[in-house]
Amino acid sequence: MLRRFLKLWVWAGIARYPNEYFTPVRITNIIAFIVILVSILQIPSAIWFWQAQGALQLLITSLTITSLIWVPILNHNAWYLAAKIWLITVYIINLITTCLLWQLDLYIHFFYLLAVICCPFFFTERDSVYKWCFSILFCGLFIVTEIYYQAFVQQNYDTAQQSFKFASACLLALASILCSYHIQKNVSKSWRKLAHERKRSEQLLLNILPNSIAQRLKNSNEPIADYFAQASILFADIQDFTPLCKKRTPQQLFEILNQIFCRFDELSMKHGLEKIKTSGDGYMAAGGLPVVNTQHAIQCCYCALDMQHEFKRICQAQNLKIGLRIGIGCGEVVAGIIGKSKFSYDMWGEAVNLASRMESHGQSNKIQTTESTYKLTSSSFDFAIRGKINVKGVGPVTTYWLTGRKQQTG
Repeated sequence: MLRRFLKLWVWAGIARYPNEYFTPVRITNIIAFIVILVSILQIPSAIWFWQAQGALQLLITSLTITSLIWVPILNHNAWYLAAKIWLITVYIINLITTCLLWQLDLYIHFFYLLAVICCPFFFTERDSVYKWCFSILFCGLFIVTEIYYQAFVQQNYDTAQQSFKFASACLLALASILCSYHIQKNVSKSWRKLAHERKRSEQLLLNILPNSIAQRLKNSNEPIADYFAQASILFADIQDFTPLCKKRTPQQLFEILNQIFCRFDELSMKHGLEKIKTSGDGYMAAGGLPVVNTQHAIQCCYCALDMQHEFKRICQAQNLKIGLRIGIGCGEVVAGIIGKSKFSYDMWGEAVNLASRMESHGQSNKIQTTESTYKLTSSSFDFAIRGKINVKGVGPVTTYWLTGRKQQTG
């Protein structure tokens, strides 16, 4: 029960905070809890010295504890800066009233210097103004309290001792602010590096997975598997690429494939398709997922025609004697991530199988589509019927050649 309470307290508000800066929120909650704990430990002393100033000290302690309960509540409601300022205000008031109450140098004001050291962890880099203002404020309060003790509180020190004590206090305050600066510099550097590495890793993840899938994968451990009633799948495969491997160096083959597939990536993005994967000299993209889109078939056809055009241009520029087969299929699709390591976003279903068969049963430099694709896009594109072909696991299927865009009339 206690462990659960501590976890709720420490992690209050972190879920709503930007991931790269969740630490200051957590530290705010932890410091509030530590101050409450220290205040609770003061209660027996306050009761013991009840006849002196114990009763008033107990009142100060009780008000401090009650006030700091609001820190995790403020963080939970995403009022992060308010939570920090509230904690600092309660902390300062507690120290000032305690010092004034006892009228004795009990070294309570040294807690100001502890706050100076904590400030670099307390605020984010974007809150550096608050960080320095409060660091200087804590140092100032420490010096002012020291002056107050020497000027108004009777002490058993001679003039030389008081001067040396005050000089030592000033040096200690200076050392604290210098330590705070050094810590802040290194903490800021670490946070920037952490933010850069996180951004880099997220970018790598986005290069592997669609954005919406990457976010779901980061935020949940639940299996990712989605059903799409209608989606379009595009397969493209380079024909006669294997014989080319014997005539070109590995570097030349890489440059050819990289140029072709990079251009295919640009076209997929341009037409709103999601690149799924490359396999050898094959390329796979999909429309209508993971974000549902009613124009998926039209987008696939536009992309296929542009891929065909760009492929011919690259082949002419590099004098390549290779071809490109493209197949498009539409229908039901199940998409998701399988496995725990080296995972990828993949899809299954009859539409995927048909699109793959459209490509493998196609002809060089032609785009073959299923009848469902033809029905969805015939108002925007020109087709030539090929007839029925036998597809393994499905049987005879009527297919069409996509020949181009419809000419605008009028």
